[in-house]
Amino acid sequence: MLAPSSVNFTSVGASYAQTVVVSQAHFTGSFTAVTTTCGGIATISPSSGTSFTVTPVAAGSCSFTMSGGGGLSATLSVGVTTTSVGGS
Repeated sequence: MLAPSSVNFTSVGASYAQTVVVSQAHFTGSFTAVTTTCGGIATISPSSGTSFTVTPVAAGSCSFTMSGGGGLSATLSVGVTTTSVGGS
């Protein structure tokens, strides 16, 4: 179980990072976070544990797979949007 199951950002940088907590019934070990789609969009740390920090890097969408006991996993969806303010 992921709490929250998705994270959305409207700005980038460490000051906008969000925490995600992972749990699984009858499992007390660590979870592993893996991605093949988040390079350059978001980072996650640590790579193993129960509480993870997701930091937005650039605009885009991606996901992390959180793997736990018994081969079970859950997907964390990440969305990053940024707004440029025009000027003269």
